Amino acid sequence: MSKLHKILLGVFCGGILLCGIGTGIAFTEFSSLAYGGEYILGGTELTTTELDVEFEPEEEPCRIETYFGNFISNGVETDESVPENTVRFRITYNEARVQPRANWEQDDMIYLYYQWKGSDDMALFMEAKDLALKDLKEGKIPSFDTLNVEEITVLVNPVNEKDVVFY
Repeated sequence: MSKLHKILLGVFCGGILLCGIGTGIAFTEFSSLAYGGEYILGGTELTTTELDVEFEPEEEPCRIETYFGNFISNGVETDESVPENTVRFRITYNEARVQPRANWEQDDMIYLYYQWKGSDDMALFMEAKDLALKDLKEGKIPSFDTLNVEEITVLVNPVNEKDVVFY
């Protein structure tokens, strides 16, 4: 074996040794991190509003379709103050981020959705970056979420209780 081969073999073995040391240090540092909790980005000031949607009862119940399934509390509730042939959505949401909308379509379906307001995603990203770096310095890893819709209550007049159903 020539002198060049011995040098290359030494460099190769030294590289493997350094990679192993680096992996051990990275694993030790990572395993020492703790969960830092959850941060809500983009503000938490909530607003509650009511949206009324009129519909025409038919033989088949009018279906309510929404993408907010996990925010709806207790399904459809009855309330004497709601006018007949009307579905009232009581929505608690972050007004700075979204605007809820609801409408009745001719296919006997009520759509509940929200429109994004011009939120600045780069500002949210930079806020998350700053919080993550602060927590990493303390040995923690945080999680992040945004608050759009907190809760939705669906109300109908007792007369129309059987006229609406979730889809």
